[in-house]
Amino acid sequence: MKKFAVIGSPIHHSISPKIHSEFAKSFRLKITYEAIEVKKSSFPEQIKKLFEDNYDGLNVTLPLKELAYHYADKVSERGKVSGAVNTLWKTDKKIFADTTDGKGFIADLNNNLISLKNASILIVGAGGSVKSILPDIIDKKPKEVTIINRTQKKIKPLVELFKESKTIIRTSNLQKRIKTNFDGIINASSAGLLGDDIRLPDGIFNSVKWVYDLTYSKEITKFNSLAKENGVFNCMDGLGMLINQASLSFEIWTGLKPDSKNFINLIRSSL
Repeated sequence: MKKFAVIGSPIHHSISPKIHSEFAKSFRLKITYEAIEVKKSSFPEQIKKLFEDNYDGLNVTLPLKELAYHYADKVSERGKVSGAVNTLWKTDKKIFADTTDGKGFIADLNNNLISLKNASILIVGAGGSVKSILPDIIDKKPKEVTIINRTQKKIKPLVELFKESKTIIRTSNLQKRIKTNFDGIINASSAGLLGDDIRLPDGIFNSVKWVYDLTYSKEITKFNSLAKENGVFNCMDGLGMLINQASLSFEIWTGLKPDSKNFINLIRSSL
């Protein structure tokens, strides 16, 4: 029986065990999948012990993704660009690492018939979640990407990563009015999730066709509720991305690829 786990801190809220259990059930595959609390201070020791205890693969969530990147012996090209990984496994005594977040995000956009090619995109936030999806966003050749954040300090390294890209990358802050009209907005800010007021520049929802909130909940998220109040009808949340990135991790570990579309309603009903 294969053994897997998701590690992070805090981790009690994770629905990854439910997702991977449903994946395994669909293939009649027997696995165990746990949620294990791992602190940053004890990361190397705990990871070493988990693999010594014959875990076949680990998913990595906040705040450990950058530590996992530095811990691995072999990192995928996508992981190198992101500087953070969410999937670990062991082969021939080597720890391998990849990030499936960006591919999972793009897969969910595709499932919702959203194309980024030649689009003007606004990203709210500049944390680790943006770093993990931005390479895949740029790969889809949007016309321009504007990143806004409370502080410019976090945005600059992201812009530097893609300075050779044909996509125009702009930056701004949450107070400054932005003149560009956007096709879509991606919310990677934790403000609504943490209960803080969501502060955005005036008029950013003008002309917007869709929004995507990287957070998710059983009910509509605060950001998506705000978008609907401002006339945006196509509002997606991050549950589809979570299931898609999990599907890609499951495939890395088992060679079996779950069809994520078959699980979204099932997982949402269990939230």
